[in-house]
Amino acid sequence: MSVKLASNQQDYNRRSFPRQNMQFPVHVESQVTGREFGQILDISLEGIRMLCSVPVKRGESYQLCFKMPRAISEDEMLLFEVRSIWTCPDARPGYCLSGFKLVSFWQRSHSHLALSSAINEYENFLKEF
Repeated sequence: MSVKLASNQQDYNRRSFPRQNMQFPVHVESQVTGREFGQILDISLEGIRMLCSVPVKRGESYQLCFKMPRAISEDEMLLFEVRSIWTCPDARPGYCLSGFKLVSFWQRSHSHLALSSAINEYENFLKEF
């Protein structure tokens, strides 16, 4: 018996690279508004899955950022751009789950690997407390 998945679940499960689940909250802000955009749930070399506190439109691009402790990076603010691939309402009113493709990343290098690496360093830093 085959189970038909919702299209957003199919998109989420079609990742080419393994996911790195977040053990600690990584809160992301909008570069445009400076307000909270959401929380990263997992990241791969090409994408990010987030719990978003703002409405997300499929196909839209967003310029986001998060702060790194100075002990980890001279570039305290990490900036990146993503494009929404899928989105669906979360069980909590006012929130949605969304999948994004990494478009670009600034600070340290222009590599998607660098963003994943930076988040990994952030989590390792938090584990020490």
